[in-house]
Amino acid sequence: MSAANVTGDPAGPGHRLTIHAERCVHTQVTHGTCQACVSACPRQAWRHGPDGLSFDAEACDACGLCVADCPTDALELPSPAPRVTTHADGSRTLALACERAVSSGGAGVTPCLYGLSPGWLVRAAEVLSAASITLVPGDCARCPRGGAGPAWRAQWLAVAERLRAAGHPVVAITPASAETWPASDASAAVAPRPRWRRWRGDDRAAAALPPLPGQRRWLLAPMARASASAATLWSVTLDADRCTWCLACVRLCPSEALTLRPADAPGAPARFVLDMHRCTGCGLCHDACDSHALSAPRSPVAQAEATGPTQWTLARRRCSACRVEYFWPDSEPMAPAAICPTCRQGRARQHNRLVQQDCPT
Repeated sequence: MSAANVTGDPAGPGHRLTIHAERCVHTQVTHGTCQACVSACPRQAWRHGPDGLSFDAEACDACGLCVADCPTDALELPSPAPRVTTHADGSRTLALACERAVSSGGAGVTPCLYGLSPGWLVRAAEVLSAASITLVPGDCARCPRGGAGPAWRAQWLAVAERLRAAGHPVVAITPASAETWPASDASAAVAPRPRWRRWRGDDRAAAALPPLPGQRRWLLAPMARASASAATLWSVTLDADRCTWCLACVRLCPSEALTLRPADAPGAPARFVLDMHRCTGCGLCHDACDSHALSAPRSPVAQAEATGPTQWTLARRRCSACRVEYFWPDSEPMAPAAICPTCRQGRARQHNRLVQQDCPT
């Protein structure tokens, strides 16, 4: 799988899903276990097998569920153009409708509301200076895409709670019936537009909006202003007794939720820090861990357990067998750690030596 614009025609001429393969978990680790796109797709356009991850453009209908679920923002679709209503007091409301709920096309109509991640909705409201968003859903109970609803709502509640804790304005989201949607769209072109234009829209508001990845990394900035005791969106635990401190997770973590902080003074220990407030739930650390010391990230819940950053102090040592420097908890005696974990396990090569050597001291 390479970075490319993948085109297919079930969604109409011009339908396109942009794949940033370099961001994908399966590109960064050999045995990636992420199944976000596979699990999200109701048409089996994404598949994961012995040969890796594959995408069938002909099966894709551009619903956007895989885009919203991708933890590393490796997938993109053009942003939909919401209807923008300016009220007498100057406030703005954005309106978006499921294509199966309304008969008219045009601005605001999108293949699936669950393809709009909570992160994208928050950012769209901020970019377009809107205080509220109205969503018009279709009959989710009869739609194969409707199964994404419970997870989407749980994630939205978790995001909203975290933003409030950070003092960030939280856009109000209100459901509405299809009867409230105008029968025609005055801003739409006179000629019928192909389905893919519903993603792009003709409204100038769409040009100001970011593309349609999940926006998990963007959410980290406003959430970082919350106190350390506020609830996190994702939860990963480290079993220090199993960890070999190879630091592969530190090098791979795209959001610096796992870091090795340099020693404060010569001879002082370094600090290995696990900060769940920066975690996007991508699972790269879990997939890269040979010793299974890191748990898979748990999905967010509205009332997540609050936790602050956890840290361990590590001393730099040199293996007496291979002469490669490595890190080990400074609280443990020197004798058991005189030989690096790889040499003790009998492996001839240490695949992560460069990881250790490249980390700060």
